[in-house]
Amino acid sequence: MRSRGVENAPHERQTCTASRAARHHIQPATQTAPRYKDLPRMPASGYYRNDIDGLRALAITAVVIYHVFPRALPGGFCGVDVFFVISGFLITGQFSRREIGLTAFYARRVRRLAPALLCVLLGTLLLGTFVLLPNELSALGRDSFAGVTFFSNLFSWHEQGYFDRTAALKPLLHLWSLGIEEQFYLLWPILILIGMRTRRLSLGWLVAGTFALSFTFSLWCTFFAPDAGFYWPISRMWEFMLGAALVVGAPAVRSLGSHWRTGLSWLGLASLGLSVLVLSPTSGFPAPLAACPTLAVMLLIAAGPKTWLAQRVLASPPMRTLGLISYPLYLWHWPLLAYEHILHGLTNQGRRTGYVIIALSVVLAALTNRFIEAPLRWRTPARPTLCGLLAGLFATGCLGLALWAWPGLLSQQSRHGTDINIESISIAEQDGIFPVTPNMTVEHVGSITLATIGPSIGNPILFTGDSLLFQWAPHIDALFSEGKLAHTVIFVAGPSCAPLPVEHYATEFRFCKAMSDLQDRILTTYPIRKIVMGAFWQRVFSLDPAVWPARKAQAEARIRTLRDGGKREVTIILPTPANIHFDPANMVQRSFSNIMIDASTLRAGVPMSSIRTGGADFTALLESIAHDTQVSTLDLTEEICGSRDACFPLMDNGTPKFADEKHLRPVFTQGRLQGLDRLLTH
Repeated sequence: MRSRGVENAPHERQTCTASRAARHHIQPATQTAPRYKDLPRMPASGYYRNDIDGLRALAITAVVIYHVFPRALPGGFCGVDVFFVISGFLITGQFSRREIGLTAFYARRVRRLAPALLCVLLGTLLLGTFVLLPNELSALGRDSFAGVTFFSNLFSWHEQGYFDRTAALKPLLHLWSLGIEEQFYLLWPILILIGMRTRRLSLGWLVAGTFALSFTFSLWCTFFAPDAGFYWPISRMWEFMLGAALVVGAPAVRSLGSHWRTGLSWLGLASLGLSVLVLSPTSGFPAPLAACPTLAVMLLIAAGPKTWLAQRVLASPPMRTLGLISYPLYLWHWPLLAYEHILHGLTNQGRRTGYVIIALSVVLAALTNRFIEAPLRWRTPARPTLCGLLAGLFATGCLGLALWAWPGLLSQQSRHGTDINIESISIAEQDGIFPVTPNMTVEHVGSITLATIGPSIGNPILFTGDSLLFQWAPHIDALFSEGKLAHTVIFVAGPSCAPLPVEHYATEFRFCKAMSDLQDRILTTYPIRKIVMGAFWQRVFSLDPAVWPARKAQAEARIRTLRDGGKREVTIILPTPANIHFDPANMVQRSFSNIMIDASTLRAGVPMSSIRTGGADFTALLESIAHDTQVSTLDLTEEICGSRDACFPLMDNGTPKFADEKHLRPVFTQGRLQGLDRLLTH
């Protein structure tokens, strides 16, 4: 899932006076404090805007729908960017008008964020003691510690991409955005205050300079370090600066006529709608594609609170109500979804279950807001409440550290006396299916990976295909580490990307159409004499036999081009074993009281007759293509399954061979595979 969070903090009420004024429909008193250099004062009526609550409602709706039903709203993850722009607008205005001191601001942030955060963290940890294995509960403790210290984004950056498959099994992954938000709150007010005191740097130059540096760095990350670009606060700062720019441009915004404002509001809504419908997590995010939703939000904020759209839609009671609970709604929905995936598997969530998760998230968010957030934020003495919340954060952080340090602490699950290691099955389920290895040099072209392993570029082999081809990278890396790799290996691979131009791709995989061009680029640049291709051939050629003749002809035409009149050797890796019983997620059945495994089935394995029959048609098709084009095939089934009558999903030490029903784990592929070795070591 690169399943990409949301900024969690609802709107900042600019001052306590302004907050009370907004609730009682009175104007706040005129302030006489000096303003930031060259910055005109915004009108008092702009201090509190109901329509911004509506923008939060749109953002949280997009994010929740994306997480629960990703195909329904493929770009819903950009709701996070909506919140970043809003925060940049509100916080910059607040400090530039000198409405609050730094200490008071941070105290209010604690009272705003800590109550719901502590509630969700403790609830998530409590549930984890019933359904998680010791190693999983230890990881949850680490994530809890990262959450209360607001470093979740940096912890997540070291583990996996936000859109990775295993991200859906992390109940607290979503706190990454809260980390970025709080890091922005820590840095940006200090920069503004430094500029105010030195009087040498106007707010406009500060915003423009920060935007330029951040956006440039974000673009660099897109091409060379995409995970860092997603999780680092520096690469996200430019989104906050778009909101800050609205404060700098306040005079120009106020001068707009009503017709212009109306046009901006509808253009912003249309652009935001297009973003959540069209964007995908494949490439170019956050820079430059996050510019689409962020500029859309700028237009909606610039249009002001008096347009028809703002008053009748964004500021309507239902939208405001949803916007006001957006923070606890975000906090609750992801752990509920993650535990559903942990209990029932990543692919077993039904539509009805999704609706239940959304409904339960809304109910919990409303209850949290009513009985925890509001009382602790507004209705209790400020100093004792602040001290209590800080103590709660400290205690929760200590609990997280304890769980992290002692994996068995509080866990109610065990191995149940079997020789099959249940924890190793849990670890296998979290293995990535597109493994980047230590000795690999990687370049990303969109979402296609160009990678190199080897001592030199003098005698390279091209490996090309999808994740079922890229799964052999750990084996090649191991040969290189042992000094046995005779050829540099160049990968041209992409998730669900066929090595032959025969597949009709869904919208989210349209980037795969560049595979042939990238293959040709490598073949033109380097003296390739061997090509190895592999894929999930059942998907490539389709399960419909009616399309096989046409696709077979296209495949053969491309293979002849790759062979270049016999100058290059081509090897097709035949279908590798695949079965639902290989999937670690199906080996374990969880409940709130126990974890069970069917040890007898795991020991008996899957009959080889079933394995051979399942891939027979596609094996015959590939062998026919190989015969017609005079290329070779490679069957690794026996090396994966063994020579007995059954294919065993577990290795001799009781740990799984597979990460899911068809992808092999790196810990398995690193071992000896004679079929591949003959290609790589001679």
